[in-house]
Amino acid sequence: MATRRPFGLPLAVAFVLGAGMLAFEPPPAAAGPTASQLEASLLTMINRARAGRNLRPLYRDARVADLARDRASTLAAKNVLSHSAAGNLGAQLENRRIQWYMFGENLGWATGWGSATISRLFSMWKNSSSHWRLLMSDRFNYIGVGLAYRSSSNVSYGSIVLTESIDHTRPAARMLSVSRSGSKVRWTWSAWDRRLQTRTAGLRDIDVQYRAGWGSWRTIRDNTTTTALTLTGRPSGQSYAVRVRARDRRGYLSTWTAELRVYVP
Repeated sequence: MATRRPFGLPLAVAFVLGAGMLAFEPPPAAAGPTASQLEASLLTMINRARAGRNLRPLYRDARVADLARDRASTLAAKNVLSHSAAGNLGAQLENRRIQWYMFGENLGWATGWGSATISRLFSMWKNSSSHWRLLMSDRFNYIGVGLAYRSSSNVSYGSIVLTESIDHTRPAARMLSVSRSGSKVRWTWSAWDRRLQTRTAGLRDIDVQYRAGWGSWRTIRDNTTTTALTLTGRPSGQSYAVRVRARDRRGYLSTWTAELRVYVP
């Protein structure tokens, strides 16, 4: 199932692209892995399939993942497979303050619990054109995968919630090299905004910090777009270090990189 709305307008009309109910009952798989481990494995399977179609990976949104698991848990408690039984997804996204332009959900269940179970879920979605269309869509950029187990019936329920949302993934930066020639030192780095399937904010600039020895960090370049720094005349008998962080066009910051340090003899 997928629902979209115009920017800035409340939910008005739902467009159903695929929301069938799936069931499959092979022999149960052995228990053992945690829900988090199985959810991560299922997401990896989805993103590998997307890569095979030259699509960008769907990024896990922790809030969407919590919602997906809550919905799977509701279905497991009720022992039923139904979008409506799990609750109004649009309202739940709104209540958790999860911004969206469009959302969709796949549901499924299979007996047992483990890697074989999620492989069966994945295969069922893959063999259903409406469900597969959601997972391979070029409109979504975030995802939450939720699994829950009902021991009394040995059944695992799965919910995959997808959203097209504003970019809220942090950019990234990495120190590349440091070199010295006499008292002249040069550092280089790279920075990028992680590319989403849609609505990537884009890299805006970089902050650069420097320190002599193990003293305090000080900002030596602020909001720069350069990827190198050269300092001359560094006093001998001392080490010097640089670290950087990236900023995207929505103001999200990466963490500071690990420093690159060099000693001037």
